[in-house]
Amino acid sequence: MKTFHCTCGQPVFFDNTTCRACGRRLGFDWSHLQLLGLEPVGEPGDEGRDTLWRAEDGREFRRCDNEIEFGNCNWLLPAEAAPGRCVSCARNQVIPALGRPGNLELWTRVEVAKRRLLYSLADNGLRLDFGPGQSLNFRIMEDQRRNPDVLEPFIPTAHQGGTITLNIAEADNVERQAAREQLQERYRTVLGHLRHESGHFYFNPLVVDGGYLPAFRDLFGDEQADYEDAMARHYDNGPDPEWPDRYISAYAAAHPGEDFAESFAHWLHIRDALDSARHAGLVPAAALAGEGWLDEWSRLAVALNEIGRSLGWDDPYPFVLNTVVRAKLAFIDRVARGGSAV
Repeated sequence: MKTFHCTCGQPVFFDNTTCRACGRRLGFDWSHLQLLGLEPVGEPGDEGRDTLWRAEDGREFRRCDNEIEFGNCNWLLPAEAAPGRCVSCARNQVIPALGRPGNLELWTRVEVAKRRLLYSLADNGLRLDFGPGQSLNFRIMEDQRRNPDVLEPFIPTAHQGGTITLNIAEADNVERQAAREQLQERYRTVLGHLRHESGHFYFNPLVVDGGYLPAFRDLFGDEQADYEDAMARHYDNGPDPEWPDRYISAYAAAHPGEDFAESFAHWLHIRDALDSARHAGLVPAAALAGEGWLDEWSRLAVALNEIGRSLGWDDPYPFVLNTVVRAKLAFIDRVARGGSAV
């Protein structure tokens, strides 16, 4: 994550809505991936849906309707747009019933993670739209465990046809930790789910349409292998006991499609963490350039895990980048940047 500063010079952060130093409203400009200090256009007062906000460089914006109504979004719309929802909130096809206790807080946690996902995709040069029927969208849903009035007894986190479905229960720290323990997972977060499912979305436009399928099969295997059979074997028999030699996680061993999605998620984890560390001065300015980024990450991950242990936390990054996994991550980096398919 880049380092941002308010108009007054105070460091501010991606999710901030106001500057604690000067009190200015802050808003995120999607078109330039910038967090801006803002002043209302016209006389100060009860700023509403039609109020325009001016940045230091003179550009004007509108606030997202979800910020005005719920106070949980700091992304902006251009002034020439009609009042409405920002590019992140507008991609929601379904949201949970916000009148139910706790749902607004849980949904807000999901939106925070979703905005970070979209930022990192854009910052890494990835489009969100590839033509009709090929746009990234979201359904944030609840099942009967949280809401007996809905029809679905269970909502799995999944991707289909460009739409990521996320169970709002994943934003409940207690429920998510229980699922992590039950499934014996090393890592489980809302952002991790979204990054994984976005990997499924990008497989066709990047790998298939980009001409990388032969190279993909050499590294990951045949994506045409029966998915239902593969997942049944995974859950009935457990992962291949030798999975640590070839995969980033046990779940990645279930099917080539899941291996790609898991590897894609880790590519985003690593690129974003390195970018944040670079802006914090913890790694060299060129940490993300060239082919040395995986080496930089390996060094940083060891330090992060040791710091975590010093504070009594679980390891922030409890994964091993073996030779095969590194090759898969390098492949994804090449595909995402449109490099040679050979």
